[in-house]
Amino acid sequence: MLFRSANASNQVAALKELYTGDDYMKDLVYKKNPFLALVPKNEAPGGFAGKYIPVPLVYGTPQGRSATFTNAQNNQTAPALSSFFVYRVSNYQLVTITNELLEATKDDAGAFVDEAKLNMDTGFRNISNDLALDLFQDGSGYRGQIASITSGVIVLSSAQDVVNFEVGMSLVSYSLSGSTYTQSTSAAIGYVIAVNRSAGTVTVSTSAGGSAGTPTNWSTSFPLLGVQGDVAFGAISATTSYLKVSGLGAWIPSTAPAAGDAYWGVDRSKDVTRLAGVRFDGSSESIEEALIDGAALVAREGGMPDYCFMNFTSYAALEKSLGAKVQYVDVKHEEADIAFAGIRVHAPYGPITVIPDRNCPPQTAYLLQLDTWKFRSLGKAPHILTYGLEGLEGLRVGAADALEIRIGYYGNLICSAPGWNCVVQLSA
Repeated sequence: MLFRSANASNQVAALKELYTGDDYMKDLVYKKNPFLALVPKNEAPGGFAGKYIPVPLVYGTPQGRSATFTNAQNNQTAPALSSFFVYRVSNYQLVTITNELLEATKDDAGAFVDEAKLNMDTGFRNISNDLALDLFQDGSGYRGQIASITSGVIVLSSAQDVVNFEVGMSLVSYSLSGSTYTQSTSAAIGYVIAVNRSAGTVTVSTSAGGSAGTPTNWSTSFPLLGVQGDVAFGAISATTSYLKVSGLGAWIPSTAPAAGDAYWGVDRSKDVTRLAGVRFDGSSESIEEALIDGAALVAREGGMPDYCFMNFTSYAALEKSLGAKVQYVDVKHEEADIAFAGIRVHAPYGPITVIPDRNCPPQTAYLLQLDTWKFRSLGKAPHILTYGLEGLEGLRVGAADALEIRIGYYGNLICSAPGWNCVVQLSA
């Protein structure tokens, strides 16, 4: 319901009404992001209460069994138990609405909503796409890698990573040695002025709104790319230093953790499968064979994967290779009125639904037992942030004639049984 006599407060309140139900989640957040839509969630106001969430995991049964009683008695051990202490992270999207718009529509809140909705919709879409990408990443803020850069034109090492970039982004370049993240130069920001999605290139400028140019020290010596403010620089010895959601790439890394690993306080090298998931190299097999063999390894560990996510290139290759054998299936979201099309593949523990997701890294598939995952957050991710007892939705901008609306979330991804999930390297 819109207000008959509009002012700055009720104009923003009227706009907010459009983003409090499930429709905006369906249309702006979930529609093009299947894993974000389907992963189980706890988005209650207290869904991530406290400083961290403990995730206990028994990865070894107690010993003390033998056919000989004295051996059983002498060789008793306690259950092997670890607890991941997962911290939440923050993410923000700001939308600015000029005071001129407020003044021009002060007698008609409906007109204000019509004008402001475009900015709000695109803001929600931007932060939602960022979260959807993070759910497949390792928490470091990585978006792509420089293969070469000439006069500001970046050729990405993987052309498919071009989906992670948008015009207007402010990027940093950095290197990773061991656990140390080093920025090329603290003041060297690359402002994205063009994205060629067919060629897999990104063009940057050394200044906002400037012409193409290579920022200081940007080269293959500092090949990694992230958005400014997403990457924590220095010696990162603890997961709590990461600024982004720890997604599938963190919980099920493609390389087995080595001794000294400290993932949310746990050294996963003690049992890399049960604590850090299953890894299977299926790059020498067809995609269908790789998924079946990977699922067999998970089944051996007691897992029952029911979903598989891969990018569209791999999905198309699977679809073509199956030919007349392909079985299509529609997956409906339990709450939002939305469905995703997938392919059914039969595996040792039953059928697996394969769904394409543009955020999945190339030539990579994640076989997941979905009920072992949960995204926990303080309220919906994302939502309009409010402040104080008044529930303020809009804040005056100190240095501009405008009103600022803040969208964001506080949360992280949690897995209760990493060993029942698998990352598969694919041939295409």
